[in-house]
Amino acid sequence: RTTPDCLPYFIKEKNIELFTRHKVFSETEIRARYEILLENYSKLLNIEAVTMLDMANKDLLPAYSAYAQKLSDTLNAKKSAMPDADCTFETERLKQISALTGDMYRKTQALEGTLLDLVQKDFDELGRAQYYQRTVFHAMAELRIVADELESITDRSFYPYPNYGDLLFGVR
Repeated sequence: RTTPDCLPYFIKEKNIELFTRHKVFSETEIRARYEILLENYSKLLNIEAVTMLDMANKDLLPAYSAYAQKLSDTLNAKKSAMPDADCTFETERLKQISALTGDMYRKTQALEGTLLDLVQKDFDELGRAQYYQRTVFHAMAELRIVADELESITDRSFYPYPNYGDLLFGVR
């Protein structure tokens, strides 16, 4: 199902025998390719995880915080101008944004923790790839769920990136 699950089959004895018999690869070439593919997988996931952390910390969390500030300002202005005004939307959305932003921050910290834990572990290439697949990728998926939910309820003017509609149909 995943690259770290599949690649060990590449170096099974029967596959090595098949490739060497037909002179596709030597055993040394097969083992070298195996190591390179595992290393590439780990490096790619590392780049994606670090990029995700960068986007979350520098762009998304500040944008959601700014939107919460705007909601809070609007709520306070409505209440001071008219104390009996219906502020249900602002109140509920502010609660929702605040809760999700806190959750996103915790998930960001968790992803960062998985990357820091990796530095302290002594893995071979397969172990490293499996750690990325099982731990880092899972933490990235958890963070993505919260980020997607926040994106769907955040005012467009606060969101720092183009949405899919902008990418597909926007001409500037």
